[in-house]
Amino acid sequence: MSRVVVAGSKDVISPVVEKLHELRLLHIVNYNGDQPEFELGKPIGKAREYSENLIKLRSVTRYLDMKNKAPERTYPESQVLSEMDNLLNNVGGDVTATFERITEIEAEIKSKQDQIKSLTPLSVIPLPLEAYHGYDSLATFVGTAVTPVEADVARVSPANEVFTGTAKNATYVAVFVPVEKASEVSAVLSEHGFSEMSVPKLEGNVDSAIASLNGSIKSLEGELAPLRKKLVDVRKQYEDLMMATDEYLSMQVNKSESPLRFAETENAFVIDGWVPSDQYSRLKSELESAAGGKLDVQLIADKEAEELVKGGEDVPTKMDNPSIVRPYELITRLFAIPEYKEFDPTLLIFIFFPIMYGMILGDVGYGVIILLILTLLKKRFKTEGWQQLTSLFMISGVWAVIFGILYGEMFGPLGLWNYMVGMISHHEMEMLQNAGLFFGEGTFGPLGRLGPLGIFPLYRLATNAVLLLIGVSLFVGVIHCSVGSILGIKTELNYGEKKHAYFERLPVMLFQVFFGLALLGLVMGLMAMVYISVAVIVISIVMMVMGPEGAMGLAHVPSYVSNLISYLRLLAIGLASVGLAYAANQLSFYVIMPMLSGGATNSADFSIPAIIIGILVLVSVHFINILLGILSPFMHPLRLHYVEMFTKFYSAHGGGVEYSPFGHVRRFLKA
Repeated sequence: MSRVVVAGSKDVISPVVEKLHELRLLHIVNYNGDQPEFELGKPIGKAREYSENLIKLRSVTRYLDMKNKAPERTYPESQVLSEMDNLLNNVGGDVTATFERITEIEAEIKSKQDQIKSLTPLSVIPLPLEAYHGYDSLATFVGTAVTPVEADVARVSPANEVFTGTAKNATYVAVFVPVEKASEVSAVLSEHGFSEMSVPKLEGNVDSAIASLNGSIKSLEGELAPLRKKLVDVRKQYEDLMMATDEYLSMQVNKSESPLRFAETENAFVIDGWVPSDQYSRLKSELESAAGGKLDVQLIADKEAEELVKGGEDVPTKMDNPSIVRPYELITRLFAIPEYKEFDPTLLIFIFFPIMYGMILGDVGYGVIILLILTLLKKRFKTEGWQQLTSLFMISGVWAVIFGILYGEMFGPLGLWNYMVGMISHHEMEMLQNAGLFFGEGTFGPLGRLGPLGIFPLYRLATNAVLLLIGVSLFVGVIHCSVGSILGIKTELNYGEKKHAYFERLPVMLFQVFFGLALLGLVMGLMAMVYISVAVIVISIVMMVMGPEGAMGLAHVPSYVSNLISYLRLLAIGLASVGLAYAANQLSFYVIMPMLSGGATNSADFSIPAIIIGILVLVSVHFINILLGILSPFMHPLRLHYVEMFTKFYSAHGGGVEYSPFGHVRRFLKA
């Protein structure tokens, strides 16, 4: 990135802003008003009119419940301009009036429903509704009471009328007494747990009033339905045009209010910003051409730019990844934007994340189902965020299929695999087991050794396979953490922090790599490897003591070991998934179906009800396992990246600022 300053006459500020917006090259640094000879710029053109129209349009789109969507149609600016007045005033006015009428009706329905709710209990009291209101000399108390009130009311007010009724285990009372006795009667009623309720000011008996209210509600609902349909029809007809108009007005507001980010004097303006270094010449020539010579674009010297950065200014980071890698920028942004001198880890996430996902899930059936679901979601939801998320999962789903082939799993390691592709039966498997020929006891599964090297499929539930996968998980951890440490060294060197690079980041990498080699040496009985590894580990610890934290740096050593152990989750979560799938198959085919078929041992003898119930159980458990298989293999690799890897190199100096050039990417407007 290069820091540039654009200065020109205010006569040409409009064409300069227009050209800047069109080029989308300059990441503007907002003027903070710290220089007394300059003041903040003022909006240009029809800023107020554009803002008012945008607010009016967005209130209409809010009434239509319009959400961000992928464009189905694009519009030229000329068409947007020609239809804007009709859209804002006629269509917008109609939508606003319709929405307000819907709101009125909904409020009216709610009011009548509340009245019905208040009236219903009063049906047990033999009084017309007009009897509850309109007295000057009488006080009225209507509500529920826990115990009988007649005696105590008569004691404090001999002149009284009390009506009671019971409904749904509650006693409702209506008490009429002279106004002058109201306070005494109120005190007496409170002793009986009296809870007052409001009575709507209506006439007639309760049942007829409720019937009348229900009739009114039905009539209002009849009016409501076509109004709602009208809004749906308007949204369907004008949605893309409104989105295009919103985009147009947003662009105009952005351009007309952009001088608020500039510094200006009475006759000139100044724009500060960052531009990709290879685009500086293009920016300069295009702006100078647009301003007709009344403009100067200067590149600030690197030393001066460095001083600005030291003063706290952020250099924007441009995340520039290949299209296939770009969906994984979503994971990077969830953590933090890399600083300008830091490595963008999106490519690493693209490499490691799907492999870890596949290593955990590792099932052909689950992988294919996930791919099918995501394909449907990708077609249904076309916003950028959804497209990124579905692409991210689809790549991971492919790896789930690949590892499923390596593991020999299709909806679990046994059961369905046998049933679907005609492999050996469970009984044959038991016979092989009795004869000592069942490979599932070792590293390989019941299908034997397949593939060009005779090593597939790996049976994850076998003891030796678990041991092998423990080693593989730790190996992945060593590689993953080492890449993070190498990038940490590079980042520290970029910031000129040699001591941090060589005595903080490097020892961590040496410690973790040779800790892994020492374990490997112990397992393989290679003691020379163990001795050399231990020696390097000791050297790395000495280097840590010599580092910035001194002896306190040793406090982190246990965390370096736990970092590697954390990668065992690649094995553990996968075992939980395959275990549940295995249990589902066994439960359905070898427990439920035989049991409900009177103890039949041959699948040909299974009854139809037993098969149906067995399949329902099978589908239910596998469905739950797929849901877990989507979430767990996503969350745990995410944790390994954020905690185990990123902390070794990423955002050690704070989060960065993403390069956001002034301008707009057209979606609903034609270029």
